[in-house]
Amino acid sequence: MSPWIFIILSSGCSVAVAHLLKLVEFKQLNTIRVLTVNYLIAAFIAFLHPGNSYNNFDISINSPVIILAIIVGILFIVNFFIYSKSVYRNGVGISVASMRLSLIIPVLLSTFWYHEYLDGREWIGILFVFIALILLLPDKKSLFKKPYNAGWLLILLFLFTGLGDSSLKIYESDFSNLLTKELFMGFIFLSSFLTGSCLISIRKMWGFRREEIVIGIVLGIPNLYSAIFLIEALSYLSGGIVYTAANLLTVIGATFLGVWWWGDRLTKFQWLGIGLTLISIILLV
Repeated sequence: MSPWIFIILSSGCSVAVAHLLKLVEFKQLNTIRVLTVNYLIAAFIAFLHPGNSYNNFDISINSPVIILAIIVGILFIVNFFIYSKSVYRNGVGISVASMRLSLIIPVLLSTFWYHEYLDGREWIGILFVFIALILLLPDKKSLFKKPYNAGWLLILLFLFTGLGDSSLKIYESDFSNLLTKELFMGFIFLSSFLTGSCLISIRKMWGFRREEIVIGIVLGIPNLYSAIFLIEALSYLSGGIVYTAANLLTVIGATFLGVWWWGDRLTKFQWLGIGLTLISIILLV
């Protein structure tokens, strides 16, 4: 199968996730319950993935790679909660663009921690990221006056997604020889599921609606396979080509979906921000 099919499928899964999260908020379902079911399904599929090998599996709960997976799992469900609220208040395209701009955080980690080289083009891309993020923010004048300004959701989404992607860079560089990608993702999703279950238990929200379970199950499949299809594409093409193409297709697809399906309305500055987001992705990878 052509690697470009995997890139398209990965981007399609990412857009589907954004659409389903918007649907959760539109139907006023309980976001935590939906996300908890989603991560249970994603973990189940990840652990049963054919590429896994449990022979001589000897990693304790105190292993750094497992601790990393637990921390990332907590980060993932918190970030998805923010993502869900953002697609509802800021729109699908704007939220996805903010997430994709967070590519700058693992890029900076690679530069300052792993001593990877950045050329002039990539530094220009970093500058464009900050400009694009400012342009994407709604109601900028009241950002620091209103604590519940929707712009803060974009900023938190940018930061948390970047931290999550950076943790995957740490895994790839330091722990990939200990655990397969599928198993590592499985432990991350299991951690997210347990975190969601704890929140539900503490807040006594066990009254699952049928619709929450169904959407949670459906959401878990593209949530996992967006990463798996990306990994498959990376086995054929360089990371620069794969990440650039996948991010560009996802931003374009999510923006089209938001405007055409959900009736999102973007300001001129936000359209300019979307354009700069696409340019930044090309320059950074």
